[in-house]
Amino acid sequence: MTTRTTTISVTTGTDQVTLVNVFTVAPEHQNALVEALEEATRSIFTKVPGFISANLHVSLDGTRVVNYAQWANEASYAAALQHPEVRKHVKHAAGFAQAYDPVLVQVHSVHHADTAGS
Repeated sequence: MTTRTTTISVTTGTDQVTLVNVFTVAPEHQNALVEALEEATRSIFTKVPGFISANLHVSLDGTRVVNYAQWANEASYAAALQHPEVRKHVKHAAGFAQAYDPVLVQVHSVHHADTAGS
């Protein structure tokens, strides 16, 4: 597992897009899926133009993996999907999942805890 302080910037009104992909997995395959996603991110995505960051979240019951990946814009994400290495990774990762649901989104609003009274 990679331990880093986050560099995520969540801002409205930009061209930046986020891929939110929820994978459904058998609990015994959760770690294998995470390892495949981490390896692909390190070796492939970090070198693709327009890639900003990726964060993996695992459900406590072992049945979900959420990939939260930021891209400079929709065109960069679409171009990445045309790379043979990326396509190979997508197929490999999908093999661990029972289902997956990728959606490309933009930030609509940002909210923080009210700490004025603290």
